[in-house]
Amino acid sequence: MAHPGLVLSQEMKMQQVLSPHLFQSLEVLQMPLLDLQQMIKQELSENPTLEATQEEADEQIEIEQGTKDVEREEFDNEFEKLAALGEEWGDNFYENRQVAAGGSDAEEKYQYMMDSLSEASSLHDQLLDQLSLSSLDEYECKIAGIVLGNIDDDGYLQLDVEDLLALPNFPAETLDKILDTIHEFDPPGVGARDLRECLMLQLKRAGREDSQEYQLVANHLDLLGRHKYDEIARVMGLTNERIKELADAVAKLDPKPGRNFSEEQIEYVTPEIIVERKNGEYVITQNKKPYPNLFISQKYLQMLKDPNTTKEVKIYIREKITKSKQFIQSIDQRMSTIYRIAVEIVRIQREFFDHGVSKLRPLNMKTVAELLEVHETTISRATAGKYMQTPRGLLSMKYFFKPGIMTASGESISNESVKAALGEIVDGEDKKKPYSDAKLVKLLEEEQGMKIARRTVAKYRDQLRILPSHLRKVR
Repeated sequence: MAHPGLVLSQEMKMQQVLSPHLFQSLEVLQMPLLDLQQMIKQELSENPTLEATQEEADEQIEIEQGTKDVEREEFDNEFEKLAALGEEWGDNFYENRQVAAGGSDAEEKYQYMMDSLSEASSLHDQLLDQLSLSSLDEYECKIAGIVLGNIDDDGYLQLDVEDLLALPNFPAETLDKILDTIHEFDPPGVGARDLRECLMLQLKRAGREDSQEYQLVANHLDLLGRHKYDEIARVMGLTNERIKELADAVAKLDPKPGRNFSEEQIEYVTPEIIVERKNGEYVITQNKKPYPNLFISQKYLQMLKDPNTTKEVKIYIREKITKSKQFIQSIDQRMSTIYRIAVEIVRIQREFFDHGVSKLRPLNMKTVAELLEVHETTISRATAGKYMQTPRGLLSMKYFFKPGIMTASGESISNESVKAALGEIVDGEDKKKPYSDAKLVKLLEEEQGMKIARRTVAKYRDQLRILPSHLRKVR
């Protein structure tokens, strides 16, 4: 008889085991071009059956007659299955987003997270390196990877953690542990959600958590920003001179810790897609120059046919040739996926290419995924760190995926259009009487038909590096 305090349960669980080949395919799809070129060099040095040139005499030799097309079709199908699976915790995310509180609201939150995934940067790489050395387990590292992907170039976390906590059965203590770990990363202050937290993290790292500077930042940052030293002195029971000393100490902290790191690095970008305007139409071509032509070594193919080659050697050659084929397939799949996405981007964003940022349409990854009949995680991976050379300049492929707002006329416009309008208004203001955020909200609605919240204006203003009105004022 079972103990009354114990409950026995049995659970059946289906789990698909992902092959190393499919993992490699996702890795090839996601990595920036420079990283892929290094990976190709490594494969060429480690696998003798993989070559970057091919002897013309044996150009038509097939690896195995009659199987090439079938294998490619099977690989493409398996690749999309893998993209749809994602990581184990991600699967639960996709399934639960439909039944989370609010239904459509959960869908919007999920899409915001997908569209907010930032492409790799030097800061991001640095954070990932530190994550690999952390004490987090595999499950926690997967969630931490998503969190790190939403840290902007200034070092701030742009992901609303409430979106993760809203997921059914998501343990809040896990997220707290992950954030605490990230806050220990360099540069100090990285992963903060606002300026106050950023400065507090830096003071804490310096062992000044019990200092008066810490109390000033934690409780009176708004007054400090307006130079209300008298009021702060009265509340804290200190002299004005002491408050000014504390303010000077706080001013030495870094309000944008990630920016300094990024400025130390020079990032060289090679576009994978070239968009040109010819005879009134846009022609999309793939930049194949950075990709070497990879082939199976004819020497080793002939050794397989040679009756004098030992059985052990043939087994070795077949294993290496299989890896070579799979690697070539992964690169072909990457190039095809990136090109297909670029074609849809140019088609959907035609007015942007014709008229500029004011005509950039709202676009999410789910829309393109449905058009290409792939999973949206495939779109996210394929566009991360990839660039297009266009008549409008060199642009990240993720630049075209922007959330939007509804204007008074019922037209949906991208947030980049709002930012452009906001910048124009600020440029034309009287510098002696700069507009407050509330006034900017009113002007955007009256002049542009853009009805947005004041906090959204403040967010866009900060992203445009526009100071608050009291700091823009010219005396």
